[in-house]
Amino acid sequence: MPSHERVNKVSLDDLFPANSRLLLTGGGRDFLERLGVDAARQVILGVLSGENVRQQTEPLTRRRIAQLSGAMIALYKAGLEQVDQFGERLPEMALEQLTARKRDNASTWIANWAIGLTGKSVQNVLRSDVAARESYVADFDAAIRESARNCAEEFGYLDATLGFVRGQDGASVKFGWEDMLRLTTAIGSMTLTIRGSDKSMYGKLFERLVLGSVLTILGFDRVDHRSNTRVERVFWLSDARETREADATLLISPGKVVRFDIGFIGPGNSEISKDKLSRFAREIEIDSRPHSSKTIVLVDRLPATLRTTTLADQIDAEILQMSMKYWPKELANRLEARYGYRHELSSMPEHEVASYLESKLKTVAVQDFLAGVSLNQYVREAPSAYSAE
Repeated sequence: MPSHERVNKVSLDDLFPANSRLLLTGGGRDFLERLGVDAARQVILGVLSGENVRQQTEPLTRRRIAQLSGAMIALYKAGLEQVDQFGERLPEMALEQLTARKRDNASTWIANWAIGLTGKSVQNVLRSDVAARESYVADFDAAIRESARNCAEEFGYLDATLGFVRGQDGASVKFGWEDMLRLTTAIGSMTLTIRGSDKSMYGKLFERLVLGSVLTILGFDRVDHRSNTRVERVFWLSDARETREADATLLISPGKVVRFDIGFIGPGNSEISKDKLSRFAREIEIDSRPHSSKTIVLVDRLPATLRTTTLADQIDAEILQMSMKYWPKELANRLEARYGYRHELSSMPEHEVASYLESKLKTVAVQDFLAGVSLNQYVREAPSAYSAE
């Protein structure tokens, strides 16, 4: 079969492992299960204990980068097996994928990485100019070839093999300097992309995971508010009513409603905290009946000034800082003081709180809090650099 026919039938998307694609796009629940539910629980436990979410999610970022690095190696190995002169045809395959009419973030990212690009470099290097891509690819290809020659002269000829052994399958492919440089360049671009997107994505995902976990630990059941008929000890996430949005709505008992807004916001963004405080009216309608509600805003830290806390007092809202050690205990105290809702955590000695939270969290199906959530809505690097032709 002629090589060009083989190339036309195989795309970079085809070569990229399907299971690893879950780490790039798709459903939040699938993503979490692929990355590791237990690892996510450790992050949640850290945040419930007052630790910084950015510090806690760094191990997840490293895990994601490591798994995707393996996927890129698998892609390259499959390409060498299935596509004649794969290294030489790789830029062409990348451009074909970037100009395809149907593609998502994952397809765009994979193609960008193959030619050493990230979303940011498309904007800054190519200035999002589609016409400049062919010139860039020619320069990129020349740089790879020249670097391969330099490596051969300086380090010696690279004669490596790449293969995976599964059962009786011991097939391998030859791997030279050009292949090595193309692969490592792609992995480098992938690393930059993932680190650039993780800050935003993990912040949004763990807002749901932390909020859902703490309310479950406090004895409330998560429900679908569209079909829910219970009026006590339940909550739902990401409720939207008219122009108002709450990250969670909690029904303690008939007529007692608490709405939560959560954000991993530091003291340098105090205006965002004040904006959150003014979002919600004091009355909402549930089952066509008005209920008075209270807003609790969960933030990392607050500035030393009193402006934000003064505004909270004026609208009868409360602010809880997640930098407090074992802040769920303080949340339990506030629910008891305001609504008479008693939970064992409120009176628990502080030295017992850590083991209690860890034990309770093990029984929480945290992945369910991401059901129906798409990673695409949280990823900032969107495929805006190329348009279909």
